Amino acid sequence: MQTDGLKVFSERLVKYGIVKLKRAFQKKDEHNIEKWKALKDKYKGQRVFVVGAGPSINKTPLYLLKDEYTMCFNRINLLYERLNWLPDFYLVTDDLKMKEIYKEIDEEILPVVKYAFFPDLHPSNVDFKSYLPESEKIHWLYMDKPEYSLNLPECGINKTVVNGGLQILAYLGFEEIYMLGVDMTFAKRSVEKISERDWVGKKDDDPNHFDPRYDGKGMAYRNPTVEDMIENFKAGRQFFDKHGKKIYNASFGGVMEEYPRANLYDVLGLSDEEQFRLFVDMVLPGNTFNTFDEAFASYATLESADEFTTETGDFICSADIAPAMINKAVFTHIPFGPYQNKYVFKKR
Repeated sequence: MQTDGLKVFSERLVKYGIVKLKRAFQKKDEHNIEKWKALKDKYKGQRVFVVGAGPSINKTPLYLLKDEYTMCFNRINLLYERLNWLPDFYLVTDDLKMKEIYKEIDEEILPVVKYAFFPDLHPSNVDFKSYLPESEKIHWLYMDKPEYSLNLPECGINKTVVNGGLQILAYLGFEEIYMLGVDMTFAKRSVEKISERDWVGKKDDDPNHFDPRYDGKGMAYRNPTVEDMIENFKAGRQFFDKHGKKIYNASFGGVMEEYPRANLYDVLGLSDEEQFRLFVDMVLPGNTFNTFDEAFASYATLESADEFTTETGDFICSADIAPAMINKAVFTHIPFGPYQNKYVFKKR
């Protein structure tokens, strides 16, 4: 009520009442329950990386995760071209986001992930099943109650898709969970107000995610309530600590300090040679280069985002100016990096 007002609160209360009524008459999905039982502790003792969508992703050497397990969310498909891997696990919990990207999910995400997770019936009374195809990859969640659980498919949304992801990964048995790009930083931008809770982008200028198109022109999204999300991260930390789950924030920035910080380079422990090979093989497949300078000798070097034009060819810039460069250049160039404080941009 403090955030959205009495009207929105009342509407949500009515919709939630309808959901509870539907649950009372809903037939138990035995097949879904059995699929969840098969996943219990399937990855016991392994580690996994939760890849969020915050702007610090553009400071994160994601190519180092090539042989790691990953969980991703929402419009991760915008990042595919910048990666040398595809996500293992995928989750959407936002009803508004589902309405916006269900075609992308069907065409670009479900075909490549191992497992996908969605609420069958959102607390706002949106039937996710009506937006998605039947698939054995899909595991339905029952997300009516705002609480943490390891008794899946009972699972709480708890204000952010990341919290749902942490519960799923803990249930799957992962011993160590590292978050990346979970920033909790939100800047002002060009938007049009739809309601007290919902907005739509007026331009492809989204500063709050790794790509300016993420919640870009014509994309509706929900107003983030940062204080509520932080409080839910605190509650999550207490819950997972109680159950002996090791969860860390390895993001390259952001303000989310509710989980202990970890350094990605230290966690992975890769040599300089291993890091170079992962990077150059991603950008230039089939190459025989031994150094960065040799590999990208033909690329121009730009010193600032102001030097970029849509006519610019392949180029290199420092990682410090890469976030600003990505917001200008991603429409005509594919960004790769960072590698040793450098970013490479290939003309589309």
